[in-house]
Amino acid sequence: MEYKENEKARKYAGQLISIKRKTTILSVNDRLSHVDESAEATYLELLHPAAVYRMSILGDIQKGLSAIANIRPEDIRLLSMRLKFTEKIRFDSEVLRKNSVPANGNAAFGSDAFTVVFAMGRLKGKTPGGYLSESTDKDAAVKELQSQYDFLAQNIAKYSGNQKMMNAIKNAIEYYDLGALDENAIAPSTEEDISEVVLYASPEKTFRKDTKTLLDGRKLTKCYQIQILFIPSNEYPYQVMIRNRYGLIDKDPKNGLERIRSVEKEVSEPIQYKMSLTSGEMVSVIGAFSETQ
Repeated sequence: MEYKENEKARKYAGQLISIKRKTTILSVNDRLSHVDESAEATYLELLHPAAVYRMSILGDIQKGLSAIANIRPEDIRLLSMRLKFTEKIRFDSEVLRKNSVPANGNAAFGSDAFTVVFAMGRLKGKTPGGYLSESTDKDAAVKELQSQYDFLAQNIAKYSGNQKMMNAIKNAIEYYDLGALDENAIAPSTEEDISEVVLYASPEKTFRKDTKTLLDGRKLTKCYQIQILFIPSNEYPYQVMIRNRYGLIDKDPKNGLERIRSVEKEVSEPIQYKMSLTSGEMVSVIGAFSETQ
């Protein structure tokens, strides 16, 4: 038993976290190393310049195909700050949803016209107050809102949730009639305001030691890109994408910067995998990074 445990420890040495789906596994490994005499580093640098976190997505468990990428330790702080921001948006949105209609069923005064969103129809994704504010033809907009109100009222016996939308429409029209529409407009950052946010996106980089030489003499180097998105409309709101390919590396003789050139698909077919994460899983991933620094 002890032998098996030691074997497992050696096999997964450095693994910080692993998240498994039915056919996909996302894992993060600690590839950090500390400065030694061989490294060209300043006095205050603790980590080796080549220290990285290795993230991988095993996208095809049966075939063992995976995409891998490196994340630099210095990138974690900004990624962590952005995650806190998106989680605050999720929390604030939940608070707004729960507090926009009190226990007695009446919409809260002031904010409901600009926070309750149409879930379907021509005005899907808009709030009554927002729609009325942005409309150039206010009379036509009021008629449209009244039409929506009447339709919801006809079905309220079947769909009790219609009352929330009706209250929001009523308040928006009342604000307009009183000339106080703009005064009651609020613009909190909510999930409904955001379609997609990039939390992390690295330019395409290379694994310098992972190369292969073609029969025609061309030398290819393995490249990677990684992107982490916040998509609040998804059930699993965070998406990690990793892409690998082999490319030709050219250096600009003037500035020494690398340029990656594509090759024929027959020579190197790109591999790209995605995995969506819950809020808890994404927080755990970033937390695993932070605990090792």
